[in-house]
Amino acid sequence: MVARLKRRDFLGGLAMAAVLPSAATADDQAAIHRLYEGAKVEGKVVYFTSNDVIVSRESARAFALKFPGIEVEAYKIEPGPAMERIIGESSAGRLSCDVTDGPIAYTQLLFDRDLALAYPWTEVFGIDSGDALFGGRALYAYNLDCPIAYNTQLVARDAIRSWEDLTQPAWNGKVLLEARGIVFPLLALAWGEDKAYDYLKRLIANRPIIIKGGTQALEALAGGQGAAAVGGYGGRVMQFQKEGAPVEWARVSPVPAMIYTHMALKGAPHPNAAVLWAAWSIGREHLAALYAAQSFGRLSGPNISPLGVTMRDAGLDIVYESADAANMQRMLVKAGAMIGGLK
Repeated sequence: MVARLKRRDFLGGLAMAAVLPSAATADDQAAIHRLYEGAKVEGKVVYFTSNDVIVSRESARAFALKFPGIEVEAYKIEPGPAMERIIGESSAGRLSCDVTDGPIAYTQLLFDRDLALAYPWTEVFGIDSGDALFGGRALYAYNLDCPIAYNTQLVARDAIRSWEDLTQPAWNGKVLLEARGIVFPLLALAWGEDKAYDYLKRLIANRPIIIKGGTQALEALAGGQGAAAVGGYGGRVMQFQKEGAPVEWARVSPVPAMIYTHMALKGAPHPNAAVLWAAWSIGREHLAALYAAQSFGRLSGPNISPLGVTMRDAGLDIVYESADAANMQRMLVKAGAMIGGLK
């Protein structure tokens, strides 16, 4: 699905003032002005994202107020298929995407092929240096947390006190397990690989129900197809709760959390608009739209989300993806292979 929005009825000067850091130099202002003028000529930016269309629609509306004259085309597509499409299009010389998102574990696919644009985000936009990752090839956008979730009609509150509980005989055949296994590379960072993959082996021995997709796993959980879920998203749990679903997330440490990045692409068909959108889309307005629609956001720092505050106040340990993208990818492939081998 595509979210489109175009606005050409605002003054460019107002847009520029709204995006510049307070300490912006004349050179910074000139650089962003050149980007904006170039982006207006390009007319649009194409964004591959795993977020719901409503997020893209609201973000596009806010972006248009800052940068009138630039249309946002946001295509909902999961990171794996998005990376495959980008790589295939680039090889064929017909790249359609300008900016894409995805967790660190997927970024190496683009880095290996030199498809991610390195840009001086801190120098030009004043973006915190800690949010400009991999030499400026990716921007830290938000976190996608994966706590243990459970069905409140089937599991008592506080019945799950540790990850180990789910390997016990009482949970045989009752756990929904997300097929890609993103949780386990993150647990490996907290526990060490031997312990994390031994845990996965014992969880598999307990005959879990395999479902591809974190949202799909939680939909199955809400429908009573399982009593607990591993690999679903805390934000989705909160959204489902608002809709009346009998789901909750367990206050168990550690909480695995992906670092979702935004990457502007080398060879993007709209290179100026790509840089403007990538820089803008990790800021407060995009994060506000994201949290309102999906309860996803940052779990720490100045832009911490309400869910992040809840986790902090509960004293939970959060384990974030490592900046070693190649290692994260290697561990993800290993976990996915183990789960995929389950019959």
